[in-house]
Amino acid sequence: MNESNYMFIHGWVDDVVRDATVPEAHRIRLRLADGRIENLSLGRIESPVRLGDEVSVVVERARHGRALALMDHTTGEGTNVLRREGRRWPTESDVLIIAATAGAFAVTLGWGAVPATLVFALLFWLVTAKLPQTRRHRAAALVDYLMDREYCRWRAGHSREGVVR
Repeated sequence: MNESNYMFIHGWVDDVVRDATVPEAHRIRLRLADGRIENLSLGRIESPVRLGDEVSVVVERARHGRALALMDHTTGEGTNVLRREGRRWPTESDVLIIAATAGAFAVTLGWGAVPATLVFALLFWLVTAKLPQTRRHRAAALVDYLMDREYCRWRAGHSREGVVR
């Protein structure tokens, strides 16, 4: 992913409520500078956000309603949801696929099925868990960088407003 996949929404917190559909998630309503209202879904918020706080929210352009990160300009704290998305544990279907493959290997290869099953299980884990986790970590690092850059821009613009010539 690159920078063009993300965009910032800047506004003031109008309301924060728990999302009833997703556990440990919140819905946040932002009032934008032009008066429009933006409703976004955000994972668990780490730092407290108060009504009226000036915030920037990072969203994917493709999925506009889901916030990936929230940066509170009032307190200088931020929350990156991508950082907290945990590891993927094997599901029942993953175990079923590995067991079926092990059975097929046992029928066709005999004792050679043991190393073949281990190699298959390792490759299966790599494709289904490790590669997506690596992509998520890269995206989280990029979002952290974008948040820092946005905060520096906002801070520079904010300090310029107070300068009188």
